[in-house]
Amino acid sequence: MFRSRICAIPIFLSLACTLLPAQSDSSAPATQSAQASSDIPTFRSTVRRVVVDVVVRDQNNMAVHGLAAKDFVLTEDGRPQNILSFDVHEFDTPSISIPPNTHLPTNNFVNIPPVPERGPLYVILYDLVNIEIADQPDARRQVMNFIKKKPDGTRFALFVHSDTLALVQGFTDDKSLLYAALDPSHPKPHVPMVFMMGKNLGFGDPVSTMNILTQVTQFLEGVPGHKNLIWLAGTFPLALAPRREDPREYEDDIKAELNVLTRAEVAIYPINVGGVPVNPPGQLTGARPNGGAASQTATAGAQMTAAGATGQHPTSGLGELGSGGQADAAGMVQVMQTESTFDSAITDYMVQKAIAEATGGRAWWSTNDITGALEEATEVDGNYYELTYSPTNTSDEGRRRSIRVKLDQKGYQLAYRRFYFMGAYSARPQLSKDQPAAASVATAENDTLQPNMKHGAPMLHDLLFSAHVRADGIPAKATAEQMAQLAEQPGYAGTRKKDKPMSSVDVQKYLVDYRVTDKALVSKAAGSKPAQFEFAAAAFDDDSRMLNGVINNASGETSVNPETSKSGVFRVRQEIYVPAAASWIRIGVRDKSSNRVGTLEVHLPLAPETPIPATTSAR
Repeated sequence: MFRSRICAIPIFLSLACTLLPAQSDSSAPATQSAQASSDIPTFRSTVRRVVVDVVVRDQNNMAVHGLAAKDFVLTEDGRPQNILSFDVHEFDTPSISIPPNTHLPTNNFVNIPPVPERGPLYVILYDLVNIEIADQPDARRQVMNFIKKKPDGTRFALFVHSDTLALVQGFTDDKSLLYAALDPSHPKPHVPMVFMMGKNLGFGDPVSTMNILTQVTQFLEGVPGHKNLIWLAGTFPLALAPRREDPREYEDDIKAELNVLTRAEVAIYPINVGGVPVNPPGQLTGARPNGGAASQTATAGAQMTAAGATGQHPTSGLGELGSGGQADAAGMVQVMQTESTFDSAITDYMVQKAIAEATGGRAWWSTNDITGALEEATEVDGNYYELTYSPTNTSDEGRRRSIRVKLDQKGYQLAYRRFYFMGAYSARPQLSKDQPAAASVATAENDTLQPNMKHGAPMLHDLLFSAHVRADGIPAKATAEQMAQLAEQPGYAGTRKKDKPMSSVDVQKYLVDYRVTDKALVSKAAGSKPAQFEFAAAAFDDDSRMLNGVINNASGETSVNPETSKSGVFRVRQEIYVPAAASWIRIGVRDKSSNRVGTLEVHLPLAPETPIPATTSAR
């Protein structure tokens, strides 16, 4: 939870103005609050735009480049849709970066990456609960081997599902940090060398798995851009339609989860780490392991096993066919609902295929080359085309909307999200009572800053700024007012005993000196509308729990001095009291007029700075 206060700050000052500690401000005039609210962009919920990210591969599973909007035909429920925007995202197109040999002063930071960023965002979900003990060492070795040689500039985050779900490494392109997160020589919390408690902690449980996937996707929701979620497991107990034994509420959770994936632009890439089965089900004897004829199992098993290693997945015999002969994910799940039809291994392969196809991803099974699968999911599927449209059917009924994308050219494979549920478009699946792995903050609709203030979220550089972060004084016991604010944060709320005040903790005061440089700050004429910004700072512990957070609104004043108005610089100071247990400070800035956001994250403790020598007056 962030606390806020509104204050007015001149843009063009030689000295920074201090933002006061975050607190309620009941004395602020109503006109000021109304004016601030009017500056926030408003998006009406009746205007919907569906984003469809399309990966196009040729017959050799290589990315297809050079396509234009006119090459695509997009329909919803069989009705042609007008493509409103079309963007090409090439894996090898780098982002901005800091020039070589640039050295920033101590504890000065900029939200510009040190090396060019490449590709979309990648998330590895290392699901130890659903990996057999015998498969864990090789899976870990292959993931670490991939990390050592992953393409420079690719940004990964790493979640591990063991005793709990933990974000063990936020988004980074640093190979050494990612490698250290899994290195058994330097074990980190929640990343055991071998996890032996899976059978007791949700192995094969679809409700638990839905909860885990919900936590990961809610962490990604609000973060701009496409994401490839690479899910490493040995079994994937997640149905895209409710089964006979599931409660009625589970269907609502499924719909809500699929729509969170839609809003967050997440494609799921399930990789089965179980390797090539020695005796594929039904292949040697024609019978199921538990007895009975299995001609259907043998046929499906041969098809699925042969195709899994290459990502080429057969569609015949695996469920109902949708329009145009494309396998329909919900249809496949209906087949899975028929108990005793398939062996459990084949069912797992079908679930992988259904999840990948429904979300626009890709699945691998029956392969010993986990490293190769990770490489393809990163480099090949890091190329995609982004299409948007506004549905011609504007009704809000809760039924499923089917999406189909076609190309005039033949022989290409298209991966994209196949459907969504209109009625559940704004709904969110409910988490269990367990504490989420990555702390999130309550955000208003269309808020672009606070969703990106979660620990481990990627650096954003749509709006560029620099910041000098420094400790002010030494740690001291928190005041009663400061403890009351800390008690509302996720990092402390769960530890507070009912009807008993929290014991006081040591807090450190930090000052953040921002410098926002942007052409939009240059005043075109005296009397023009002043700049409006939001500044946010949040502190987190090693478990991604928010310990404290502040957010401040700042408005500039238009300069009447022509020379001053050319500076295009906004300077401001913010202070935050951080508990001594904090490991990270994340800071962000939003331009309220354009909704552009910039963020960065600072690891604590800070490097020592050379004290500024005191000046003495001349005698």
